[in-house]
Amino acid sequence: MDASTSRPTDAASSTATGHRTNRTTGCGSLAKGPAEMSRPPPASLTVQFIAERNNMKRTALLTTLFSLFLISSAQIALAAGATVTVDYNQPKQTLAGFGASITWLAGDLNSFTPADQSVILDSLYSTTKPSAGLSIIRGGSMLCEFNPSAGTYNWNHPLIQSEMSWMNRVKSTYGVNQFLVTTWTPPAFMKSNNSCSNGGSVLTQYYPDLANTMVLWLQNAQTSLGQQVNVWSVQNEPSNSTSYDSANYTPAQFISFVTGYLKPAMLTAGLTTKITVPENSVWGGPSYFDSNWGFPILQNQPQMDADVDILATHDYGANYALDSPSQAALQYNKPIWQTEVYRGHTYNGSITDALSWADSIHGALTTGNFSAWFYWWAIDYVNDNGGLIIYDNTNWTYKIPKRVYALGNFSRFMRPGSTVLATSSTSSSIQATAVRPTSGSVALVLANQSKSSTTVTVSLANLSNPPSSVTPYRTSATENQAPLTPIPVSGGSFTITIPASSVVTVVG
Repeated sequence: MDASTSRPTDAASSTATGHRTNRTTGCGSLAKGPAEMSRPPPASLTVQFIAERNNMKRTALLTTLFSLFLISSAQIALAAGATVTVDYNQPKQTLAGFGASITWLAGDLNSFTPADQSVILDSLYSTTKPSAGLSIIRGGSMLCEFNPSAGTYNWNHPLIQSEMSWMNRVKSTYGVNQFLVTTWTPPAFMKSNNSCSNGGSVLTQYYPDLANTMVLWLQNAQTSLGQQVNVWSVQNEPSNSTSYDSANYTPAQFISFVTGYLKPAMLTAGLTTKITVPENSVWGGPSYFDSNWGFPILQNQPQMDADVDILATHDYGANYALDSPSQAALQYNKPIWQTEVYRGHTYNGSITDALSWADSIHGALTTGNFSAWFYWWAIDYVNDNGGLIIYDNTNWTYKIPKRVYALGNFSRFMRPGSTVLATSSTSSSIQATAVRPTSGSVALVLANQSKSSTTVTVSLANLSNPPSSVTPYRTSATENQAPLTPIPVSGGSFTITIPASSVVTVVG
């Protein structure tokens, strides 16, 4: 069920209307002159005449200024249109997809009625109805539960099996077959603090055992899922020591473990699962990421360069803009993924919140060179913004915020394997993000971050065989990926109006 939302009051519009009314009334009160202008005024009326003449001058001046104001306003309204160019001669990164985590909470799905389970999963993964359209599932390895003591393994632990059940169900129903699995902590007995939580490093004598435990986990997952896990993350947020599952690695420790133990063990087992590091908590911009993680992990480390397939980061911290690329990722030709983010501890299901996520994704794809983007949880029982869908675990009701549909304006239509294309927009309020999809010619997201409706002319530059029409899908305060009337394309161009505070995807 959709969260109830109301359209925000357009304060700017109401203010402008009031100002315009006051301005007209003022001019009208000045538009009066002397009753008789043909006769010379008596001496006693000279002062009055001069005052009234001055009033007439002021009236004329104000009338002229007001006319100029109206002309200027009309010109501004005419100039409010925007031009967006999608350049097919400038292909960029290949899109891996969009995802969210099911760690710890996958089992809660079974507490909902079968009908509600279907609505929740449809809202997260469907590509045929309004949804987030996610294409990657992020799970947790639960190594503390899987390997609680030396030589003891428990693949049947509920936290593990609930994730396998979720993954298999989504794979079967929606065709989602990309899985990222993150380790929050190695087994406690392998760590310096002998605990699953509060940080602690892996003792070097346990590096071989940890590599073998990870391989065994991946082999079990392959049996359960009928395929290999696509990407394995060595450690979640390696600089954080938290009261929940956590562990610490330095870049040097990552290098030693991955090159000396994990990758050789995976190769011996015939696993082709890709390896990603570091999944650090704070992005902090490319300068921070590169100096603390990217270059220390890869620079002058040819074996690490060969063994690590993907760089990954979370998007927490003060500088969370993803619109500038990692130089380490570019220099070493590594895809970079943003694998976790949420903001705010007070629930916000509004279109304003949704537009903020559209802004983040736009920057990540168009200029940040990111190949994947993840929200934190798919579902969350805390009434904040931690999950795409928020539920109450006392009565098993739920609400679907607008961010689900704004994210889906990207992920539902921009599928794995699509190629991001260079775009430009003449308006800073109209954000254009485009891909060449694996099927079709274009999937273009136009996010209007302003409070004014904008007419946009789109040019599909250098596209040899443009579609004859494109179909818009609009998310606004009152719409969830609503399909609209197809728009004809002529000469590789089309025109579309993007309402204020809305996200529109056009596909063709």
